Amino acid sequence: MFVRVKRSGRGEQKHEYLQIVESRREGAKVRQKVLATLGRRDTLTADGTLDNLIRSLTKFSSNLRVIEHARRENLHAHRASSWG
Repeated sequence: MFVRVKRSGRGEQKHEYLQIVESRREGAKVRQKVLATLGRRDTLTADGTLDNLIRSLTKFSSNLRVIEHARRENLHAHRASSWG
């Protein structure tokens, strides 16, 4: 699954929509299925809805929870070691 930008309209009426899309292989071809349209990109970013959605999704990813916690607490690495 991934998020893609779908452009629509002409001239002054151009809009970009964010969609959650799933790719799957059918024989030799790859088909995409739109699972959800989140809404217009400009509206989602202007009112903070997109940031809130991303923040909400981080609850389900242990890696992103660690990163979000580090940012929230303003934590920085002083040194890193490479283990071989």
